[in-house]
Order: sequence, then C-alpha cells, then structure tokens
Amino acid sequence: MSVLYFLLLVGVLVVIHELGHFAAAKLLDVKVQRFSFGYGRPLVRATIGETEYQVAVFPLGGYVRILGIEGGETAKADRGRSFSSRPLWQRIVIILAGPAANLVLPVVIYFVFFAGHTMLPAGVVGDVLDNGAAASAGIEPGDRVLEINGKAVRYWEEIEQVVQHSAGRELHLRVSRNGKEFERYITPLEDVVRQRDGRVSKQGRIGITHAPFVPLVGVIDDQSPAARAGLHTGDLIISVDGQPVRNWSDVKRQLGRIARRSSIVYFRGTELPAVPQIQLLSPGFADLVPETQVDESLKRHTYTGLEHAEMFVAHVDPGSPADSAGLEVGDLIVALDDKPVIHWLDLDQRLQADPNKMFKLTWKRAVAGGATETLNAEVTQVHRKELDVYGHTVTRLVFGARNDVDRGNGAMTPIDGRFGYAFGKALERTGDTISTMVTGFFQIVSGDRPSDALGGPLMMYRVASVSGNQGWDSFLLMLALISINLGLINLLPIPMLDGGHLLVFAVEGALRRPLAAKTRVRIQQAGLVVIGLIVILAARNDVMRFFL
Repeated sequence: MSVLYFLLLVGVLVVIHELGHFAAAKLLDVKVQRFSFGYGRPLVRATIGETEYQVAVFPLGGYVRILGIEGGETAKADRGRSFSSRPLWQRIVIILAGPAANLVLPVVIYFVFFAGHTMLPAGVVGDVLDNGAAASAGIEPGDRVLEINGKAVRYWEEIEQVVQHSAGRELHLRVSRNGKEFERYITPLEDVVRQRDGRVSKQGRIGITHAPFVPLVGVIDDQSPAARAGLHTGDLIISVDGQPVRNWSDVKRQLGRIARRSSIVYFRGTELPAVPQIQLLSPGFADLVPETQVDESLKRHTYTGLEHAEMFVAHVDPGSPADSAGLEVGDLIVALDDKPVIHWLDLDQRLQADPNKMFKLTWKRAVAGGATETLNAEVTQVHRKELDVYGHTVTRLVFGARNDVDRGNGAMTPIDGRFGYAFGKALERTGDTISTMVTGFFQIVSGDRPSDALGGPLMMYRVASVSGNQGWDSFLLMLALISINLGLINLLPIPMLDGGHLLVFAVEGALRRPLAAKTRVRIQQAGLVVIGLIVILAARNDVMRFFL
C-alpha cells in the first residue's frame, strides 16, 4: 500500500500542475499537442481534436506539451497558435496556471475537510484558572460570551482570536449566565508562549479554557478526611450535597471552604480482567468531614485531603530531567518555584516560558505508614533531537514527566452557514500554510534553519506511506501541504522552473525584446545546475536520514 500511496501522491500533484498549464492554454487557444499521464512508452493513446492524450508506463505524474514552449520550428499554419507567438500576458498566464493549480487544490481539499464538520466549540467557558484576568473579572465556568467589543460571538475560536491579539487592551464582554445577561471588562495579559518544538509567539491570555478540568480527585494522604471517607485516587465526583459537579472549580467551590460534613456521590472505575482498556463505572457515596488546621502563620484553613488527580505523575521518562530530579510515578506535583501549581496546563506553560531556567520543583510522596513527605529538587529542561513519524529531525524541550488525565468536553454548537464557514477556513488554512512555508524557506536560505530540512524521493515516500496508513483524511491533508510546497517551489526564479520562465518574461518585458537563443540556452543550463545541486542535497539528506 505504501507504494500505491506514493504513486498516488506524486501522480495527483504533478497531473494537477500540468492540468493548470493545459487548461490555461486551451482557454487562450494555444495549441496543446499532448497531455500525458505518466512518462515513458505509452500504454494507451487517443487523439481527441488536435490533442493527443496518453497513459504512459511510469505513473510518476505526467506532462503537457504546448506548441512553441520549448522553441524549435513551428508549422506555418500553427504559428499564430504557438506559445512563443502569444502576447506576454498570455504566456505569463499559461506559466502561472501550473503553480496556481497546486495552490487551488489545497483550497478544495480543505473545503471538503471543513464542510464535513457540523459542530464547533461554542463560546462557553469550560473552566477558569485561579488568579487570572477572567477570574478577577468575575467570569465563571458555564458563562456564555455573547459579544466582545460589540461584535457578536458564537464560537470559541472567535474568543481565542480576539484575546490572543488584544494583549494589554481592555475588552468589553457581554456574558450570559443562567438566563441573565451582564457585562464584564477584561484586559488580557501578554504571555510569551513557547511550544516544545521551539516555536515562540506572543499572545494575550485571560485564564479561561473551553474544555473543563474534569473533577477527578486524588488522595495521597491516607490519614486525611478524604481517605477516611473511602475516597480513592481516580474517583470522579458527580455531586456534593445534591448539587451537580461539572468541573474541578465546582469541587473547590463546594468543598473545603468551611469545615462541615458533606455528602458526596462519585463514580469509580473498575477494569475488566479480560479487557483492561475498558472500565466499568460503579457509583459510590461518601460522607466527608473536613478538618480545621492552623498553618505556621496561625491562619486557619480547611483540610479535606482531596487533590486534583491531574497533578499526579503517571509516567517519568528514563534519563529525563524529571527522572534525574527524583520524581516518581504516583508523586503529586504541588509547586514550581514555591508558587502553587493547580493544573498541569499551568505547569507546562510555566516550564516552557523559560526553557533554560533552573526551576525549583516541589512534590508530595506517600511513604510507609500512610504518611506523606514533601520533596523538592532543582530541574532544568533539556533540548533533545528526535525523529517524528515522518522521519524529520525535530528539537523538543524535554521535562520528562506526564499525567494521564484527559481534559473534559466543552459545549458545542451547530455551525451557522456551514459551506461559507468551510470556504473561509479553507482560504485561511491555505494562506497560513503558504506564509509558514515561505518563512521556512527564507530561514533555510539565511541559515536560521538547517538545510537538512529538505527531503528527496525517500522522504516523499515516507510521508506518503505514513499519512496514507493513518487514513484518507490524513493523506488528503498531507497532499494539500505538499501541493502548496510544489506550487511555491515552481515559483522560485530558477531557470527550468515556472518561476524561471516568469523571470525571463520580466527581463524581456524590461528590454522590450525577446532574449537571444544563446542567452536562453545559457540560462537553462544555469538553471539545470542549480536544480541538480538541490536534487543532490535532497538525496544526501535522504541517505543521512534513512540509511546512516
């Protein structure tokens, strides 16, 4: 199947490119002599009108032969319909049509992809982070954002876009809660967001999430009120004193503020012996009686022993910074640089914000006798190179500890104007991809990105194989990416490529006369050398990546 995916990928990309040239030539009444699917000896050949169509033995793309595009003699009867005899603008249109077809194909693919969506995340707050701008403004989980700065809001992505681009600028929100509408004013704080693959961006943040933090609890202190009530790590709280619990914020709000008995309903998962991946949920009931404790500053607080299951370590990579610091599975991370950590999302963002810093990590661990001990260590993340599923070398920032708690599901809403939405998203995705690829190309040229980012036929084969085996959705999305890449490469001002033809046309337009035949030959030879060097570099990268 991998070979089939590869042939399909290359065949579609090249044929679409050549179809662009073919369609433009036909529309402008320039004679097309042949359109071939594949190369080499023809297997099937048919002449329709003045154009010969054929299927050749090697199905690696195809080509179109347009009269006069390669020079040479032209029959007297066809001279007016040759490529070389046409006005400059028509020649430019025919040449541009190939790369344009490669850039239109992704729009079609993305349109089909987005048109298949019927629901989108709604503009409903799933959870609110402590001490964030939203929490200070009184935003609560379940609030629906109706307007931002007077503009109607329907989807969560609309909220994200406004907030991310409004750091330091006050936003006026109209919010609905339990059937009542009210206004809130929030100023997003500017955050430097770093991804673990090295990408850095600045954006506004107000401390809300679409997906709620699931009310899964953890118990590490066997002497705590929660343990005495029979609660275990992994229990899912359903209600407290008859009030439904939707997220972790509800748990904190309804438990622990005052030391009073609370009736808790929860679900506990039990693995099936024959099918360990599936758990049966059984209901449970607990009476929780919190304790009142006094800290070193003589401040009273209520202690339940309930922790957020999200902050329990489920996996530690051997040899990672977390492993070197002594972190173990089952430990509960409680603070970073002596500042409490409530959510793993917060931990990850704070670690990424300063990748070279030495952090003080604090955690709790259960010890013999049912007690707990508090440990801390200094942790510095490391950058490590690894291969992704496509064989690309990527550099990632490594901490080395993970949890296993999935986020909840936020509110969804039907898409209003589905096909208009799909077309707009298709154009947006294509534009973003073009921008990213152009930026990456200039980074390679300037030396900011290594030249081993280039790939040759083996890389193309690997990409086709992996994406194809992941399913048709993945294959089509990868086809869209490579089609954009092919279209942009063909626009490079290198002779032998479409961009090289456009460069020659620009020179001829400036000189107001065609270039001499010898000059054209020398330009093509120079272009052949450049393309040869690129091919050699890509092949060298393939060999280094897959054989050494």
